[in-house]
Amino acid sequence: MESKSSYLQSLGTLQLLAILAVVVGHAGVKDNTFMNSVGVSFCFVYSGFFTARNHLFDANYGMRDHLRFMQNKLAKLYPLHILAIALNLAVIWMLHIENRVGPTVLLAHFTLLSPWIPNPNYYFGCNHVAWFICALFFLYLVAPLVVRTLRKLPVTYQILLIILLLVVEFIIGYTPGLGVGRPLINHYYLYQFPPARLLDFGAGIVLYNLSSTPWWQGQVKRLNFNISTLLEVAAIVLFFALYPLGKYLHEHCYRAFCASAPAILSLFILFIATTQAPGAISRLLRAKVFPVLCDAGAEMYLLQFFAFFSLRPLFKQLHIFETPLIYVPILVIALVLFSLFIHRFFTRPIFQRLKPKKR
Repeated sequence: MESKSSYLQSLGTLQLLAILAVVVGHAGVKDNTFMNSVGVSFCFVYSGFFTARNHLFDANYGMRDHLRFMQNKLAKLYPLHILAIALNLAVIWMLHIENRVGPTVLLAHFTLLSPWIPNPNYYFGCNHVAWFICALFFLYLVAPLVVRTLRKLPVTYQILLIILLLVVEFIIGYTPGLGVGRPLINHYYLYQFPPARLLDFGAGIVLYNLSSTPWWQGQVKRLNFNISTLLEVAAIVLFFALYPLGKYLHEHCYRAFCASAPAILSLFILFIATTQAPGAISRLLRAKVFPVLCDAGAEMYLLQFFAFFSLRPLFKQLHIFETPLIYVPILVIALVLFSLFIHRFFTRPIFQRLKPKKR
């Protein structure tokens, strides 16, 4: 398979776009909840794919190796998680924004336990998107078990297992009286609850296992620039064709991965296929500016509400807060610039200091 950088310059850019879709959705664009759900699910699938690709978790992988693995993840994301909480608290206090952040909520955030408590005061807390990082740490914690278990199965069985779990989630989410009409289930247990995200994460692992098979490798070797371009165009068209289906389903169950899975997974499969012989869209996604922006993706995700709260008084003063087409681009540009600054002078230096030393 191709180098890690080539994946990060195409799939990584797609994840960046997914993060920006979440930002735009949270900024108040009409019908934003499904856009948020698609963006978040894409990021979980992406994490599963690259966790399986970058880590063997083979028989020689022991507890000491896993401690180093978790230390590396904590060094990369935890300081940023704490900074985002501190900045949010500061702007909430300065602007007198109503909130219900108490000591127990802060403790839940600091200990990464906030999404385990089925109460929006906790899993949203002082940073509405912090639950994502907390859930991600749980997925990293159980990653060796999930990766090893799936790799013991033939790829066909892995795919069937994911489809079966998607059907189960669909039944839970869209059965009247079970998911429909029960916000605690279709909002919390199918969205913020960390074990529920094993489905997204596992789908990413299965996608990597599929792309590692000899059959897959034989198929992608036949691709050239023209065929890859057609596949990439087809991926985009298929994504937007399946998007309304997920949005329709979303109206009946607030948030569930099964609603967006057809659109997300089809996009992944076709763009994974063209990594060895990139088409026109992949080459565009690998433009030199994108790796720089992708490096600050976590910052954009975690700092989005700080940027929104900070700029909202200005937007109101300029009388543009009721016009998303004007204030959302300004918000996104400001968030991107601030995230690049934080990545350069905070996240990256701290990670260099805290990351495990190579043996």
